[in-house]
Amino acid sequence: MGQVAETTGLSKRTIDYYTSLGLLTPERTASGYRLYDESVIHQIEKIEYLKSQRLSLQEILASFTEREQKTGETIYQEVKQLQATVEGLEQRLLYSTDFEKQAIRLELSRRLTLIASLIAQL
Repeated sequence: MGQVAETTGLSKRTIDYYTSLGLLTPERTASGYRLYDESVIHQIEKIEYLKSQRLSLQEILASFTEREQKTGETIYQEVKQLQATVEGLEQRLLYSTDFEKQAIRLELSRRLTLIASLIAQL
């Protein structure tokens, strides 16, 4: 865990927390030590990116869990649905007040992040 913490810049406590939530799944040695392979670095990068896009850890975990169960066609249909939502939000943005625009932009950002996450799964 120490090398993962050093490489990612996260604390050991944060990595332990992500592991306890199920966001990271290390292998275990016979004596119970956790072994993290290099794919964990990529997984942490995804987690940190999605957090920067204001997704909660629960939302991130749900997206990781759903990804394991989805087929390419399911992902494609979900992306199409999200794109339609984005188009609707873009239209609302054109006719909204400055106050409403801030909330719409935030929602657009969240939806676009989800689309990018889904496309990365294909």
